[in-house]
This record gives sequence, C-alpha cells and structure tokens, in this order.
Amino acid sequence: MSIRLTRPEDIYRFEWPSNPVISPDGKQVIYEKTKARQKENDYNTHLFLVDIEGKTDLQLTTNGTSNTHPIWSPNGNIIAYLSNRSFGSQIWLLSLDSKQESCLTKFKHGISSVVWSPKRDIIYGLVPVAQNGEVEVFYENITEAEAIDEISTRNKQWLEGSKSFNKLYYKNDGIGLQTPYTRQLVSINVKTGEFKQLTNRPNHISDPTISPDGKYIAFTSSNDGESGLYGKSIYSISVHGGEEKLLYSKANAHSPSYSPDGKWIAYFSYLHNQIQLQLIPADGGDIRYLSKQYHDTLSDMIFTDMRFLKSPLKPQWSKNGKYVFCLGTREGRNEVVRFAVDDSDGRGRIVIGGDRTIFHFSYYGDQTFVIAYSSVEHPGKIAVVSIEDNTGYNYIKREPTEAFSILEAPSLSTNEVRLDHCNDAYLSEVKVVKPEVFSYFSEDNWQIQGFVLKPANFEEGKKYPVLLDIHGGPHSSFGYTYFHQMQLFSAQGFAVVYLNPRGTSGFGENFTNAVCGHYGGKDMIDLFNGLNEALRRFDFLDKNKVAVNGISYGGFMVNWLITHTDQFFAAVSEGCISNWISMYGTSDIAPEFMDVEFKGKTDVVSLWKRSPLAYVENVNTPLLLLHNESDLRCPIEQAEQFYSHIKRKGGEVQFARIPNSSHALLQIGKPTLRIERLEAILDFVTAQLQESFAKGSLAIYE
Repeated sequence: MSIRLTRPEDIYRFEWPSNPVISPDGKQVIYEKTKARQKENDYNTHLFLVDIEGKTDLQLTTNGTSNTHPIWSPNGNIIAYLSNRSFGSQIWLLSLDSKQESCLTKFKHGISSVVWSPKRDIIYGLVPVAQNGEVEVFYENITEAEAIDEISTRNKQWLEGSKSFNKLYYKNDGIGLQTPYTRQLVSINVKTGEFKQLTNRPNHISDPTISPDGKYIAFTSSNDGESGLYGKSIYSISVHGGEEKLLYSKANAHSPSYSPDGKWIAYFSYLHNQIQLQLIPADGGDIRYLSKQYHDTLSDMIFTDMRFLKSPLKPQWSKNGKYVFCLGTREGRNEVVRFAVDDSDGRGRIVIGGDRTIFHFSYYGDQTFVIAYSSVEHPGKIAVVSIEDNTGYNYIKREPTEAFSILEAPSLSTNEVRLDHCNDAYLSEVKVVKPEVFSYFSEDNWQIQGFVLKPANFEEGKKYPVLLDIHGGPHSSFGYTYFHQMQLFSAQGFAVVYLNPRGTSGFGENFTNAVCGHYGGKDMIDLFNGLNEALRRFDFLDKNKVAVNGISYGGFMVNWLITHTDQFFAAVSEGCISNWISMYGTSDIAPEFMDVEFKGKTDVVSLWKRSPLAYVENVNTPLLLLHNESDLRCPIEQAEQFYSHIKRKGGEVQFARIPNSSHALLQIGKPTLRIERLEAILDFVTAQLQESFAKGSLAIYE
C-alpha cells in the first residue's frame, strides 16, 4: 500500500480508545472506543472487553451511539454502563455469563456518575430533579417511540419558552442555559430496579464515591454564588439517606476517593491554577498535604484535537493504603505519579512515563495498571503496565531558569502489553511526521519548550512557509501527543512551530501563574523569542513567510499580536477574546475565571488596557475570525466586535461562523463541521500565502 498524506476527512478514520477499567479479579479490562460516523454525521462509542494479556478483544455493545462509563459488579459477572440506546441516558446491565442485556432505569432526565456498592446489589448515580421535587420516571409500559416524543416535546418547550435566572452562573458551554433541575443522589436496586432519592440539595452534586464498607457516599457540591470552576465542598451521607455531613468547606475540591480502610478521603484541590493532592479524615478534620513538594499540575492539561472526551480521574489508592496515584502534566508529558500517604516526602515519584500523553489509567491496587495514551505518532492506545516498588524516580522541582530535567523520557517499564489495535490500519497508509523538540531562553532567563513539525514533503535545501500555533487555556500545554490539524498543515507543505510560553501548565507553579495579571506581556515575548529561535535554528523555515493561528486564549493572543506587529502574512483567530470588559459579563465561567486570571484587577480601566479591541486601529494583517455560534465560553460577540471595527476601517478580515457548535468544536463538534473548520483555516492561510508571494517578501521578526 502506498503511503499518502493527511487529509481533513481522516477524522472518519480515527479510533479514540479511552477509560479502561480493570475487573475485580484483575484478569480483564473494559474500555471505550469512539469513532466518527460519516453518513450519520455523529459519533458512536462502544465498549470492548479484552483479557489482561491482550489475547482477545471482544466488542460488548452494538446498540445506541453512546455506551460509556462501565463499572464492574463486585463479583465481576455483570457490567453496568450508561447507554442512550433507549429512553435517553440510562443504566444498562450486561451479564458476561449469559451475554444478556437489560435496561435497569427509566429516569425521565437520565442518570450519570454511577458507582456500584462493594457490599450490595445497589448502584448509586446522579439524576436531575426539579428544585424541591422528586425523581421523575417514564410510566411503566411506555414505548421507545413515546419516550422519544416526550423528550423532544420537553426539549422544545424549554428551548422556546421564556427563562428566568437568579444565580450568577446560569449557563455552561456545550450544555446551554441551565434548566431548573439539579443533580441529586439516587440509589437503585440492581435486582428489582427500585430506587430511592437520597438528597435534595439546592445545587448540583458531583463526584460520588462510596466507602469500602458500603455505608457512606462522599460527594462534592457548591454553594449559591459559586461556579464550581475551581472545585466544590466535600460532603458525606449514609447510603440510606438522611442528614449530610460537611467534611471540607472550601470551594476548591473535586474527585474524592476513599482509602481501602475507609479512614481517609483523597481529593484534588485547586490553589490558583495548581491542582494538589490532599487527604482528609473520612469524618472530617485536619488536612494532610500529600503533594506539597510537587510543583507541576495533577491533571491532564495536554492540548490536542484528538481527545474525544476527557474522563476525569479520581485519585487511585494502592490496596495496602500506602500510596495514592494520580496523573501529572510535566514538560509536555502526562505521567503516573505516586504519592506516599505517610507524608514523608511530598515530592511524588514518577512510576509510568515516556514521551507520550497518558490521559486515563485504571489501577488494580498492586503492580498492574492499564493506561490509555497517545504519542506524537499515534492517536491512541490501551496498554497494561506493571511496576515494582522501586520503579521510576523521585520528582525534582525544576526552576524556570534551569535546563529541562528530561530531554527524552523513558517509559520506566519494559513489560508493557498492548491490548488494542486502534488506529493501526490508518497509520499503515498515512505519513505521520514526528516533531523535533527544542528549548530556548526568554525573558528573565527562563527556559521555554518548543516543537517544530517539518513539512511532510520535506526536502533538504528548500525553504518552507511557517505556521505559528498558539494553544488555549492559557494553562493547557502542547506536548507529546498526536495533533491532526498540525499533521494536516504539514501535509500541505507548511512547517508548524508550537511553543509552551509562560502560563502553560507542567513547568512549575511559578511558570503557570506568571501570566496571571499580565496577559499579552511576557507571554507574548516568549512567543516572539521562540519563533525567532526556531527561525535561527532550523534553516528550512522561511522567515519571510510566517502565519499565526490560535484558539481561545490562543485566539486572544493572535488578536493581541496583530495589534502589536505587522510581521505575519496571515492570522487565524478562533474562539477568540477581543474585549475583556464584555467577556466578564458574557462568558459562562466569568467573573470567577477572570478574577483569578487578572488577580482581582477587573475594573473597566484594567480590562480595557488588556483588550485587543483597544488597539484595533493597528491591525493590518489579513485575518480570519473563526467562531462557533453556540460558544458560551468565549461568546461570539467577541469576534463580532473585532470584525466590525476592522471592517469599518477597511481592514482585510473574514468572518467564518460555525453553527450549532460550542467552544469544544475542535474535539467533539459534528464531524462535517470539524472538517469544514480545518478546510476554512487551510484555505485562508494558503490563499494569503499566494498573495504574499505576489507582493514579495515580508518583514523579518525583530
């Protein structure tokens, strides 16, 4: 088979494996696999069962388009999972012995976040309930057609009806305006289907987790006036219901997880933009800081267009209760990090690493892990990894002025076993380009990480146009992961330069927070310095043919750059920010997000000073503004304002509006719209490149 180059429509060829879960006996693994469907213009996610040695790979589900969040029964004979095959999102049961499937629930508003009691045939989950109301179910003999009609009618009434809100945070990107329902904790008897509502809180419940003795459930919930963006408070309740107990009052916690003996709860907490691992007694009390000497970020912060859904991970305990394992983002990689419960050190130990992005793992509690990961040359794999007590190395804090601790990271294990075959057929027919990693000095003598992707048709001695790509966040990170958009530009003859300027996660606490209060300051200089260093170091880059693109914070930075320089032949600003004043009142996560990012300086004068719109008269670069019409994170009015002012003064600007798409189009939008997005960006940059050739050389970066 001849090797071809990447195409936009390759979205239909990718397979996204995720969320592996080990069986109670440690011998089998269930994982999710998502694929785009061309005819239906959507995605389907099905469950697959594989033995721990990778010798079998059986598809378990075939009906519905969303089969997710599998959980094992305590004896390992039954799998419960969430499926949309009938009556909306409901719990389905699959017997591994008889292969029979059955629908356990028929909640009118669906169910999420399910956990199985370790001691009883009871499943707990979260069900939307009207304020001060009770759980609603479809009547017993309703047909699927009748249920679909009822759901459609209810959704239509909500969309077309007037709405009233009295809370500061009342909308969510990708979901829309908040309905008058809150997620409440419900128990369901697996054998009879009978259920009981356990809570009736004024705000949503999240992250339920059950104690090892099956007697208590811990969860998180926010108070009025809080968005929950940076976490919530922790509560516990008896599995029979009754009075809730407040365990942790600060609104910065998420993902609680009981220790094997039930005495402790591990959880993540936000401190500014750092995520730390903490312990609290199961009945409440003094906090123990497990990661106090770990200065990177305990979360998956790697930015890519190849992750269909990120499944949040709770801290995972060893069976002996001595260790807690988490994902950590560090220097462009995601690693599995181990922390000692005795608080002897607080640094953490890297036990599973490598030049890759681990985005999910399941831990059996002794030596066995199953990880889902990607690399720069592979979109996604599932593998079994075994570790020993002495596996890996202790985390060492790196100051921004110091050289990077690892230039090429070892996987730390020689006995990995691949469990799946995802993407192998696709990769056998397409040319994938591996980026080169480099570092450079910037302001304050800080070292910054960068990547350069060569054109797929690279020939020595030739010069190639350059695309500078800027990630969002600003606290996400470029890293060792597959990126379809970059491979596409490489296939079209571009070199791609992408950098991790200050503000990026995974380079230390000071580095991550350095951008706060200073958007468009030294972060912009980091980008200039990185581009200049790439142009100096890689002689195939054409310094006179440089374009720039970015999304979200990256879109803000594109707007900011072109109000401060004319040295790009084209710019693409996607999901952008142009006016921080209106952003403060229209984004689903503001004001809280902006209060943190601007260090409380959110007065009109301060916000306007950092707004690209204040300097719009300086824009001379040909610009494509690409924005999703249903974006509630960075609302489309941000692009509309910038477009109107540039157009009014006669500037060269185009406005592409993507319908029915949230801020997350890049990862989970309709496949046709994702392809149209890629084509719009590529067509614009290519057209402007041709015009720049006609006009002659552009200025060199200074």
